Amino acid sequence: MRWVLAKDHSTCQEESIAGGKGASLARLAAFGANVPPFVVVTAQAHRDFGDDDLPAEFLAELREAISRLDDKDGLAVRSSAIGEDAADSSFAGLYNTFLEVRGFDAIVAALKACWASYRNVAAMKYRAERGTERSDGAMAVVIQQMIDAEWAGVSFTANPVTLALSTAVINVVPGLGEALVSGAVNPEEITVNANDGRILDRKSGASPSPFPDAMSREVWNTSRDIAERLGFPQDVEWALKGGALFILQSRPITTIADVFYSRNLEPWKNDPLADPDNPERIWSRMMADETWVSPISPLFYDIHNLTGARAIYIKAHDSDAELPPDIFKYHRATAYADIDVIRRMYEYQPSVARIKGVLNFLPSDLHESFRTAPWRWSGRLRRIWRYETQNRTIRSFFKNYRVVQTQWASFIKKSDAWFDADLDALSDDQLREHQTELAHEMGIVGPPCGIAVLSHASDLHLLLTGLLDRWCKHLHSDGENLYARISAGLEDSETVREGDALWDIAQLLRSLGGEPVSHALSSDWKQFVAEAQTLPNGAVFIDRFLRFWRASRHLGSTYKDIVWPRWGDDIDLCFDVLKSYVQSGGVRPSKINARSAAGRRAAQAEILRSFRGPLAPVRRRLLKFLFRYNELYMSVRDNHRYYVDRNWYENRRIYLSYGARLVKRGVLKNRDDVFFLGSSEIAEAMAGRLRAPEALQRISLRRQVWERTLREQGPKFLKGWAPYSERLSAKTQDSTMLQGIAASPGTAVGVARIIYDVKDLPSVNDGEILVTRQTDPSWTTVFGRIGGLILETGGVLSHGTSLCREYGLPCVTAVELATVRIADRARIEVAGSEGLVRILDRP
Repeated sequence: MRWVLAKDHSTCQEESIAGGKGASLARLAAFGANVPPFVVVTAQAHRDFGDDDLPAEFLAELREAISRLDDKDGLAVRSSAIGEDAADSSFAGLYNTFLEVRGFDAIVAALKACWASYRNVAAMKYRAERGTERSDGAMAVVIQQMIDAEWAGVSFTANPVTLALSTAVINVVPGLGEALVSGAVNPEEITVNANDGRILDRKSGASPSPFPDAMSREVWNTSRDIAERLGFPQDVEWALKGGALFILQSRPITTIADVFYSRNLEPWKNDPLADPDNPERIWSRMMADETWVSPISPLFYDIHNLTGARAIYIKAHDSDAELPPDIFKYHRATAYADIDVIRRMYEYQPSVARIKGVLNFLPSDLHESFRTAPWRWSGRLRRIWRYETQNRTIRSFFKNYRVVQTQWASFIKKSDAWFDADLDALSDDQLREHQTELAHEMGIVGPPCGIAVLSHASDLHLLLTGLLDRWCKHLHSDGENLYARISAGLEDSETVREGDALWDIAQLLRSLGGEPVSHALSSDWKQFVAEAQTLPNGAVFIDRFLRFWRASRHLGSTYKDIVWPRWGDDIDLCFDVLKSYVQSGGVRPSKINARSAAGRRAAQAEILRSFRGPLAPVRRRLLKFLFRYNELYMSVRDNHRYYVDRNWYENRRIYLSYGARLVKRGVLKNRDDVFFLGSSEIAEAMAGRLRAPEALQRISLRRQVWERTLREQGPKFLKGWAPYSERLSAKTQDSTMLQGIAASPGTAVGVARIIYDVKDLPSVNDGEILVTRQTDPSWTTVFGRIGGLILETGGVLSHGTSLCREYGLPCVTAVELATVRIADRARIEVAGSEGLVRILDRP
């Protein structure tokens, strides 16, 4: 057996044998990098002898291997554990390295010390925290010739501190690099342009002599070549001696992994005008939260990217507007929007319409300048003129809602046929043709819907809220709460129809009798349906439930992101919702909606009656007009998800079919891995151009980031890539009082229940206060049981806030990090009218 490998051995590039560092050095040597001669003691040697005396056979093999190395300057003995120097875990400083080791006995001692460091407490804790502990874990060791360097340093081919891919950093010291790595001396730091190596900045170090420019260019060119060959930004350790540049090791820059892998998902990734690294640009998560609830899967961010839609919106106001190509960027499984673009979008709104919900899109220290910025009224008039004169059938304020309401019937028929098809039975070409067909159909129904929701409904919300806030101070309520009241209980609600259907089926299930109901609550669908078939009215119940499920297969997701399962993926997800209706015993949803509708009409009448003075008739006429169209467009806004989610469900089915094909081809391990690739990466994998190791590396990192972000959101704002801190008031900083936006009036005290996934809703008890990221139509069933709602994201028109107003529940939204700052089972108070949450007692 071979325990010690030469650098050109056929297996030396395999991490499972040579460890992370050894495999990397072998790859560098294979493509021609000037790597000092080395050998690798394999991980198997550690497994065989790590805790025992070394046998003579192994010692003889080791002595023979190192006899070929020139040890006049000593040898370096370096750890090379499996998993070390990976893109997402460096293990920096946790394992042992020994320099200038001389003599066979000293080498053996250094080898055993490297092995021992694999089990030190810090390393074991790091592996446990990073989830990188492996059943085959072990320590290989690199033994390498030392270079008596004249200059030594480290070159980062991307900036590890600012996370900028556009700049690179060279740290250099005279002599051996150990002084640099250990922090014993201050290095000279050279910042260069990552594209062409131009020196952008220099900071002198301890040495009085600057590093020559010609050498800097050579270091950069070599480092960039290594990074391009290895396909990832690198931290390259190097030494210069006698005019020759030696590469001592190269490892991925762990801090840059998320930014680097996310770049493939961006529509602007190859645009030279994109400037996402600019440290002066500020980015907001808050506007994107209105559309994308983080964590966003990489695939959903890619296929639902709103860059084009936002650009079209602004160009409709000003066709000459200069916009950056990178309106959005993806970081920490979250979409961030350039705040200059956000400001531009909302400066087309009159100042009265720049309400609290819009101000929340920007850092608090920028609120006043945005609130007082001049109204771009000419752009607003230009957009109105274009919508009313060009393609007005689908864009006109007075026609658009009719088009949207009438277009869905044919789309439902087509999508039902799609859902019945077995996509895995299609050939690759047929699947691509079906994907094209889906895109074509959405190209017909999508634009009118987008105009209704993003333009007309949004305009009405902002303008009405602002006017009510300004004109109705005598009613002792702010514009947000008044708007919520005059928009509640809309007729023709798909959500209400869905709730009524489930409520009716729940009554039918109850009619089967106590024992069958108990069995249903403790069984899955397959188990229960076998029993229900034998019961009186059992067949009727089964038929009603299956017809409902078939018509609603596209529903049931936690959020609209296609990473989340739907009822069509698992009928038990739908059956569990039905069980919650059986357990709740709540009021029929249409009755609740009718009460809300009565409240809406009363609120509108109260507002109109309250006006006095010469302007009262004008205000009444304007508000009556706005109230009418607000109801029409809010109904379109609320209902469009029922229809558009058919598109997302079919997209989910299509990409799962791609995932199944890539599993068969050995590229993916699981079919749902496909959600952690972008559409172009999936196409490359289908064409055989993206191989399994690289695909799995991207998927693994992105999935880890997604899962972390599921539990804790990314920063609210970024400056460059760093979190941007707002100047917060003392009340906001109080850990027992959390500020948000008032979304539904009332006050409730109760136990907090933290929920991240719709499938966990059955665990919510009556009267508890639900605390979550955001809700979606599938969360509707819980509103009959909770005492209040706290949301991390969204405005007063989001799904959860609307339902709270209909059910008479207090709600506060936009409470940053609510699911982290409020402990599960804590006793809390929700003050919906104030937009405050008070933590009364921690568990």
